[in-house]
Amino acid sequence: MSGRSLILSALAATGLVTITTSPSNANETLAAGLAAVEPVFARYCLDCHAGAEAEGDVDLASLTDLAAFRGQPKLVQRIEELVRSEQMPPPDAEQPTMADREALGGWLRAFLSAEARAHAGDPGRVVLRRLNNAEYTHTIRDLTGIGSLDPAKEFPADGGAGEGFTNTGQSLVMSPALFAKYLAAAKQVAEHVVLLPDGIGFCSGSSQREAVADRLARLKAFYARYTQPLAEGARAAQATVKQGVRLDLGSEGFLPVEPYLRATLDLKVRPEVDPATITALAHDRGLAPRYLATLWQTLSAPDSGSALLDQIRDRWRQAMPADAAALAEEIGRWQDALWTFNAVGQIGRHLGRQDGPAGWQEPVSPLEQGQEQKSRITIPPEWDRDSRPFDEFRQLFPKAVCYARIVPVDEVVTLNLYYREDEQLCRLMLGDDARTELDRLWDELLFVAEEPLVLTDAFVQIQAFATQDRPDLVKSFAPMKPVIEARAEAFRQRLLAAEPKQLDAAVAFAGRAFRRPLESADEARLRGLYDALQNQGMPHREAICGVIAQVLVSADFLYKLELAPPGTEPQPVSGPELATRLSYFLWSSLPDAELLAAAEAGQLADPAVIRSQARRLLAAPASRQLAEQFGLQWLHVSGFSSLDEKNAELFPSFASLRADMEEETVRFLDDFFRNDRSILSLIDADHTFLNERLAAHYGIDGVTGAQWRRVDGVRRHGRGSILGLATTLSTQAGASRTSPILRDNWLYETILGEKLPKPPKDVPLLAETVPAGLTERQLIALHSKDEACGRCHRRIDPYGFALEEFDAIGRHRTTAAAGEPLDTRATLPDGMTLDGQQSLRAYLLGPRREQLVRVFCRKLLGYALGRGVQLSDEPLLDAMLGQLAANDYRISVAIDAIVTSPQFTMIRGRDAADEI
Repeated sequence: MSGRSLILSALAATGLVTITTSPSNANETLAAGLAAVEPVFARYCLDCHAGAEAEGDVDLASLTDLAAFRGQPKLVQRIEELVRSEQMPPPDAEQPTMADREALGGWLRAFLSAEARAHAGDPGRVVLRRLNNAEYTHTIRDLTGIGSLDPAKEFPADGGAGEGFTNTGQSLVMSPALFAKYLAAAKQVAEHVVLLPDGIGFCSGSSQREAVADRLARLKAFYARYTQPLAEGARAAQATVKQGVRLDLGSEGFLPVEPYLRATLDLKVRPEVDPATITALAHDRGLAPRYLATLWQTLSAPDSGSALLDQIRDRWRQAMPADAAALAEEIGRWQDALWTFNAVGQIGRHLGRQDGPAGWQEPVSPLEQGQEQKSRITIPPEWDRDSRPFDEFRQLFPKAVCYARIVPVDEVVTLNLYYREDEQLCRLMLGDDARTELDRLWDELLFVAEEPLVLTDAFVQIQAFATQDRPDLVKSFAPMKPVIEARAEAFRQRLLAAEPKQLDAAVAFAGRAFRRPLESADEARLRGLYDALQNQGMPHREAICGVIAQVLVSADFLYKLELAPPGTEPQPVSGPELATRLSYFLWSSLPDAELLAAAEAGQLADPAVIRSQARRLLAAPASRQLAEQFGLQWLHVSGFSSLDEKNAELFPSFASLRADMEEETVRFLDDFFRNDRSILSLIDADHTFLNERLAAHYGIDGVTGAQWRRVDGVRRHGRGSILGLATTLSTQAGASRTSPILRDNWLYETILGEKLPKPPKDVPLLAETVPAGLTERQLIALHSKDEACGRCHRRIDPYGFALEEFDAIGRHRTTAAAGEPLDTRATLPDGMTLDGQQSLRAYLLGPRREQLVRVFCRKLLGYALGRGVQLSDEPLLDAMLGQLAANDYRISVAIDAIVTSPQFTMIRGRDAADEI
């Protein structure tokens, strides 16, 4: 068969030319082609690679027929790669003619393409994959809700495999030492368990005091959603003096009148206002829809005969949105006149007794002696001097809606360990769900703090104090004792009743940690462990912690276990297994409740549903992990924030900028995935994400402040592309100077996916600093003088020279380190010329576009599958490229193709042969 016929055969096998032959005829064609190129193969390959002394331990003598070639697909792929890149035969060996090289390469490509199509969609060999360090950390954080936990900090670093990622099964080994670290981490995580009335939770600390502080913080955060603190001046006026002691009565929990008034004034200018409009505006501005609706209905209603409210309505009707502050100030003066505040916690007002002093916020009458002057209000003489107008105003405008301090600090002697006063908040702002949440938060606080038991101890201490120093209080204590003791006993019974619920919750925790429905054997094992620990005398909480620790060292948690079906044929993975694949691909963590529900309902088998779930996951904040785990590893800048290889004397600012440089890269890639940008934008974007420090480093004006923001129009500064990121430019450079060789090798292998041979032995390293009298280019030219070196350097050096306009820490420059003018010109082996980064962008997006996109898709596919891309995946990559070209290269197209592919949704039968 002629070389031209072989090339046509290769084209046919790739689908670019159609040959209508049966499988048997295709085999005959390939067999005939092999016979035709066998003399070429034998002449140029077998002299060195055959027999017991085959060079590189690569013995090709066994490749005698199609069956032998089919048995070693990886070896054949490597042969084709070496022949195509002209790395073989080596320079000192006899070289084939161009016709011979084309014939052999054409047949190899035809054979590989035919094999790929014959096995297209093969899911690949099942590899037992444990969670890598990042996945373990994010999974623990999502399971516990504690974002500060870093349980993997003592684990050994993960290695890379497959397409170079740390989530590849072959690199995720287990050892006794690592398992010991897993056990220690599991015990540490379990110490953060908090026992709750109806189950378990977690907090950032491991002591009861920290657990109580955590519940207090949650309750205060709830109150803060609806309230505001007093301004500085009003805060000082809020204090009072009692018996010569200045008391701070609290400055939190107050009604934020002004934003609600401004919202009603904005509504007033709209042509139509309905409940949906009010609710939407409230959500948009972080306001309570219920109170906004009440305020709108009251202020927009006709006069009601209530003198004070009618006055406010009249002011409101005349006001514009800009007048909201002035109107709020007027309402504030009336609030000051109609409300007063007391110290909280006096002996006598507690435990449901109503015969003690008033609560924290108490209504007062402005008609009392001097109250008008004190509050800076004037009551018109024509107003009826009864209290009804004031009561109606108070109902709408309480000055405070809750005692947000929660812990009273106003009294030296108190039996109020925690004080709740939020009736106004519940009445005005909260719907049923929010009130239920608030009640639950209070119940959890009192339960975790064991308030009835602590109160008993406090009561004994206060009784002793009163007997010695305050005998006037002793009489008032007598009726309290039975109430306090009864509450304590009831609480002890409640603690016991809660224990089964807490065990149930620990078992349910296992179901989420295992990322699948629990089987009866799982549940029995965990409950049996709890019983065994209890029988050994271990307290309830410690036994629960033991169950949690056991869950976290189970293979079901540490490994992404999948059940391979019997036989050789691929089968769909189960719904939970597919959910796990999807969530760890996009989130590096376990599936959330919605994804698991869809999985357990069998909905993920529908391609439309899994695509929809993938879009939802990408839109969530957790998709940042795709940028961090895939993106940083793909660009070879993972761990950049701790990079310390730069000369501190030459680059003193680098250490303080490393974290910012890494954050820019993560934000750029996160925006790329989250906003469905074109893959081409990785090279051609005209935006990046900066704060003031990094912008100054880049010489970009107009960016002030530490906050991050998107900045457009940065291409003229050399930014907006992975080629202009400080991380990639700094990583691919030396400690004291730039390195065109490192940068061009990074572009050639990482971005374009080409393979270079290992450097010849005994090649001297380049000097860390350019010797006097030489330029960087001259230094590299001397290094590349040897023909063995020059073959590669001629191929790759132009890319690095084109990026010489950036220094070793990514700053733009116009002169070289020694002060000579920069020379960024270079000629590629195909004759095209480059001159600087912009021309390199054009080259990558022009002649190299398809290769650039294919390599990126290959890397993304390998990361998603957790294995190296194999020959049978090539048709999927072909299909992805076609779909991308038809859809503006949007990244969602590639992700959709991956998550609906047989490789992602199916699993090999356990008896299937090895991968091809």
